[in-house]
Amino acid sequence: MSLVAAAGYRVVHRQRTVELSRTFTVLGTFATVIVTAEQQEAPVFIQKADSLLAYLDVQLGRFSETGQLYRLNNGCSIPVDQELAELILKSDTMVTATNGCFDPSLGAVVQLWGFPEATCIPDSNDIIQALARTGWETRVHFTADSVTIDSSTVMDFGAIAKGYAVDRTYELLMRLGASECLVEAGGEIRCGSSTGRIWNIGIRHPREDNLLGIIGITSGAVATSGDYECYFVEDGVRYSHLLDRRTGYPSGNAASATVVADNCATADAFATAAAVAGPDRASEFPDSLYTAMVIVTSDSNDRCETHEFGDVPWAN
Repeated sequence: MSLVAAAGYRVVHRQRTVELSRTFTVLGTFATVIVTAEQQEAPVFIQKADSLLAYLDVQLGRFSETGQLYRLNNGCSIPVDQELAELILKSDTMVTATNGCFDPSLGAVVQLWGFPEATCIPDSNDIIQALARTGWETRVHFTADSVTIDSSTVMDFGAIAKGYAVDRTYELLMRLGASECLVEAGGEIRCGSSTGRIWNIGIRHPREDNLLGIIGITSGAVATSGDYECYFVEDGVRYSHLLDRRTGYPSGNAASATVVADNCATADAFATAAAVAGPDRASEFPDSLYTAMVIVTSDSNDRCETHEFGDVPWAN
């Protein structure tokens, strides 16, 4: 997921107010936190953001061997008051809203393909066997107290966990008293302020070495998913990490999808789902859950076409 953050940096002139920016590692990528607050408070806010991101990395990370996701994938139930349970409930809404174009139960298929290190197409019989272990609607089980999954299922929340972590961090900082805040992780962004600041966010073109455009928002979230970073080419065909649960193979329906929404978990999940679905199927996603969506399709000659849904807040 590759969104170029071009937030406008500026000198803050209000007395004793400073803007700080720090970068951390989380969920296999980098997170950048920009916060404006009172001079004495800003470093404390940054420290609290670092602590929260480190905690979420352990609990929700695909490669953690001690967190809640690891326990879920190894047969343990997750109490409803734990961090992962909240992410699962959010994911359940996203699976339904996208008609399964977003589905975290594809972990076995993801592991088989081996992204981001994938270099070749897996055996078709292996893909069929991996697909048999997937299916959110039948393999995730909710009770009043806990969440469990079928024993052969592997969960991978890579298409929503970064957005969720961004939301949790942004909401913490604003609750602590930041006047302006932007949190970005792996290209997924949540921003806002109490000052009316406009944040300019550059959207990468999926086939050219420039920007598709710049989105300007005062608050909300922006996420992009595309086939241009995590992929390999075989016999002239591009195979990306955007896997279609109907086939077990990468979807070729879109080169990229950018979603603007109120929160980053929704934007993150919808961006992946829209990139898998392509513009025709994505047009059926409930527009009550997002503000705008931009999907870029590409033919075999890399000629691109842009499809817009909702009121896209392009910056002038």
